Amino acid sequence: MPSPVPTRIELARPVPPLTYLAPAGLAPGVRVQVRLRSGKAVGVVLGPDPAPPEVRLKPVDAVLDPFPLLPARLRDLLDFAARYYGCGLAHLLPLCLPSAVVPDWDTVLPDGRTLAQLREADDWGGLTALGEAWHAGTLDLPTLFHRRGGRGAGVMEVRLTGAPHPPRVTPSQAKVLRALEAAGGALLEGELLEACAVGAGVFATLEKHGVVSRTRRIDLLSQRRVEEPDRRVALNAEQVAAVEAVGLDAFGAHLLYGITGSGKTEVYLALAERVLARGRRVLWLVPEIGLTPRLLARLEARFPGQVAVGHAGLNATEKQADVVRLLQDGAPLFVGVRNAVLAPLRDVGLIVVDEEQEGSYKSEEHPRIHARDLAIKRAQLEGCPVVLGSATPSLESWQAAQAGRYKRIVLRQRPRGVTLPTVQVVDLRDAFKEARKRVVFAPRLLTALGETLARGEQAMLLLNRRGFENFWMCRACGRTFECPHCALSLTFHKGAWRLRCHLCGFETAPPEACIHCGAEHIRGVGEGTEQIEDQLRALFPAARILRLDRDTTSRRGSLEAGLLAAEAGEVDVLVGTQMLAKGHTFPRLTLVGILNADLGLKIADFRAAERTFQLLTQVAGRAGRAELPGRVILQTYSPDHPAIVHAVAQDFEAFAAEELPYREALGYPPYAAMSLYRSEGATPQEALDPLRALRASLERVPGLRILGPLEAPIAKVKDRYRFQLLLKAAGRGPLGEAMRAAPLLPGGPVSLDRDPLSFGV
Repeated sequence: MPSPVPTRIELARPVPPLTYLAPAGLAPGVRVQVRLRSGKAVGVVLGPDPAPPEVRLKPVDAVLDPFPLLPARLRDLLDFAARYYGCGLAHLLPLCLPSAVVPDWDTVLPDGRTLAQLREADDWGGLTALGEAWHAGTLDLPTLFHRRGGRGAGVMEVRLTGAPHPPRVTPSQAKVLRALEAAGGALLEGELLEACAVGAGVFATLEKHGVVSRTRRIDLLSQRRVEEPDRRVALNAEQVAAVEAVGLDAFGAHLLYGITGSGKTEVYLALAERVLARGRRVLWLVPEIGLTPRLLARLEARFPGQVAVGHAGLNATEKQADVVRLLQDGAPLFVGVRNAVLAPLRDVGLIVVDEEQEGSYKSEEHPRIHARDLAIKRAQLEGCPVVLGSATPSLESWQAAQAGRYKRIVLRQRPRGVTLPTVQVVDLRDAFKEARKRVVFAPRLLTALGETLARGEQAMLLLNRRGFENFWMCRACGRTFECPHCALSLTFHKGAWRLRCHLCGFETAPPEACIHCGAEHIRGVGEGTEQIEDQLRALFPAARILRLDRDTTSRRGSLEAGLLAAEAGEVDVLVGTQMLAKGHTFPRLTLVGILNADLGLKIADFRAAERTFQLLTQVAGRAGRAELPGRVILQTYSPDHPAIVHAVAQDFEAFAAEELPYREALGYPPYAAMSLYRSEGATPQEALDPLRALRASLERVPGLRILGPLEAPIAKVKDRYRFQLLLKAAGRGPLGEAMRAAPLLPGGPVSLDRDPLSFGV
């Protein structure tokens, strides 16, 4: 038996890779269990250590995987992401392979041996070869994983296969077959159990005979299911051309730019159908799974039993079951949010990134990956097309298409003759002069609301601020009530009667007197969605009003239930934050009111105008998406700002043509690359010193422009002071050289954010 060898193992802990004694020939990417101080930890094998430390090495406690469980191309993607984002492989691995997914060493091989027997013989090379055959599809290991009975993110459907009935059937089996035939050939397993009063073993026996099949269907809601037939629509000429423009035989990055309601989803569906027919797999990314119940219903109707879904709302058992399903090739179409870009799908033939401009594709926590950018890299590794879709593309993607790096595909028309909504602007400065006070609802908007409700149609009101009042201040001393742990004002929530911090969660009962000077002259300033809902109920007491923001949608399934209620006509007025802007279609929604279009422009961020334009255009696009014409009323203090002007015209190309020259002149993306280094400390000095040292070590790196260190826009969060150091370069090369010149210590005070989208939190 060969002796164990020093092996580098990386842990998902704030420590550098450590060296342990492990079996010779252990493949990189295999997970092991090791002892760390007084406890145990799971790590990933990096490979043999050519220069092990001259100390007594600990052996690994156990080898968890017989071979790397992830496909080779996905392992290559993880290696790339670890290098690019400056994070460890062990921090990325749990995003695609939960720790609960554990292979069964008692799995029997075709020759009668078990995986455990090869392990006892130290035949790690043989195990690696088995893994390669399993990934290639030439070896079937149906019992490889523990807990195969996990229900996953879905429900089981029993369906007749069309095969002849066995010569003899039991009375229970006959009941099941008759019930399936009466239902048209398929029923959910739970419904079938209740209707026939039989045990689940009956289904297993019929499945063994080949008479029925059992497949998992995604459960769209925890409380309220959506059923939708496979509603195929004839593609218009633009959509047909878009489908034909995407070559399926090789890598290519495609930007599908289409106005709101132009039918981009139909293009995705047609492409997915072609790819699945070829026996390859589809990875479909969405910015927020809870915002797309109708999309999931359409996918399940078009591809029954072939869809798996992944998002943060799943519990551990569901995530485990769905990952196992992907590893066993049980779901050729996977829909998910950001981390789904690392889903363990084999032989991916198409990647879709819907609403590619959305900031939620970028993680604000370690590891700070960007799913859109990794999707492009994964498509390159898989040799397949990637389609980035949006009505308001990011300027990075738009400029890449202009430069020829992406293929641009354009949809300029809404199907079936549906037109874009008309947009009217209300100058809140004039409204203030007329009313002699601050105006929340301009008279034009109130009139339009009343007319819309009288016609039995729906309205949507957007205000991208939650809570009742933005902050409280004392009119005697002028000071605001701030969070004691963060450099941020507390927001008043009337329903809970609390002042809350939207960063750390601190809350307190509102005081009756100023906590600074003792005066009783306290005033709430600003409006949030809670106050808008309150005022609407007073103005339109008969209207059915639904508020959708982070406060009202924290319970699992509540957002989806609210959206479906609105789609079913059970809601008259929707009030909410930016979550209302993303991808919804409400057939009877004809009026959109944007209460304060300027909010996003007040942020000190070079992307402020771009984000404002995107939000306004997207939310305006919710109106008039069916037969009824739409109308948008946009209230603003800055009607002449380019972001407002072009959003009113719903003209992305004009906005990009005006904004991009500013970016180029100032050296901002997409004409430059950036890295943001952040540091935190118990005192300002403790946070500042590491960044000063880092700057000194980077001064000699050519091609870098170093800005800072400076105090972060929000200087304190959760009692930790924060400073930032920004690096800019004409390309990504100098930023990579900076990472090599000054590598960060795991768990150290400084963290790195490549290609940052946010500079505040």
